Amino acid sequence: PGIILVPADFDKYADITYRFINICQTYSPICEVFSLDECFIDISETEKLFGGVLNIALEIKERLRSEIGDYITCSCGISHNRLLAKLASSQIKPDGLFLITRDNAYEILDKSDLMDVCGLGFALNRRLGILRIDSFPKLRSKSVEFLHKHFGPYWSLHLYNVSRGIDNSPVMPLAEIPDAKSVSRTYTTHRNLYQREGINRLVRNLAEEATAKAREMTMSGRYVGFCLRGGEDRWSGHRTLKTYINDGKVLFDLCQEIAKDWQVKAVRFCGVTLGMLVKNKYQPIPFFPTDQRRQKLIATIDKINQRFGDYTIFPAQLLGMDIIRPKVNGYFGDKSYRLRYLLREK
Repeated sequence: PGIILVPADFDKYADITYRFINICQTYSPICEVFSLDECFIDISETEKLFGGVLNIALEIKERLRSEIGDYITCSCGISHNRLLAKLASSQIKPDGLFLITRDNAYEILDKSDLMDVCGLGFALNRRLGILRIDSFPKLRSKSVEFLHKHFGPYWSLHLYNVSRGIDNSPVMPLAEIPDAKSVSRTYTTHRNLYQREGINRLVRNLAEEATAKAREMTMSGRYVGFCLRGGEDRWSGHRTLKTYINDGKVLFDLCQEIAKDWQVKAVRFCGVTLGMLVKNKYQPIPFFPTDQRRQKLIATIDKINQRFGDYTIFPAQLLGMDIIRPKVNGYFGDKSYRLRYLLREK
């Protein structure tokens, strides 16, 4: 009864993230946006230009307060690789500053829980628990052969390295992020949907967002995936096309075609995927006047929505529903899109 529900404001989050990224990029061109509020900055070649690593961290903190607001704080982690830098950032919160060196790395790891380290999640932790491995010292005591037997070739090496604070992955700036292979949107409703009209509105909403993401990346796809879940029932299907699409209405119609024989009684989850993406510059120009007009209409709608906000203009089919807004974060791997969404010109 005492809970106060505060609605999300993704436009505000995006604006603050945009300004945060700009501050971080001041200190090195090798700046990776890891999430909505996290960056990795490789200052190996630039730290001397700004008075050293500690001065950079303190300056970032001060600039966040002065350029964004006193209500913005950040915890800075400093180390010689991404794994330990992220672990360091969690040591003192909020507004902390922590340094992990080669000399104290094992000490910090050994007092940390296994899941404190990025890249070691619930599934791995559960499997390690079955083997009675619940700390980094115990994990380090296991040989590569033992880990390979229980976790296979990939995860055995990953666990071996994580337990020793080894991480050779580079910081990946935006310009080097590869193009997405697919765009997806899923949504779990707060209650079951029983009416066909409500289910169709949900599907259309997600189809519009998935194709808008593809167009934002100037891409089109020819693989369509569609799934619904409700209670114990699950339905899924896909279709591979001969031509490429990035039109929300076309994607919605294809989802309808995939689901035409499904006996759907209730829906709680919906997912839409557009895959096998390629750049639009490799696609033929529409030949028929109706297709040309449709393409111009969609381009105009995109410009309006980019200028005045998502779903300023939207399909009439979505009238009367609470439109599901795009997420700035949480997309399925299309990180390149997320960052360009944040960094596109205001």
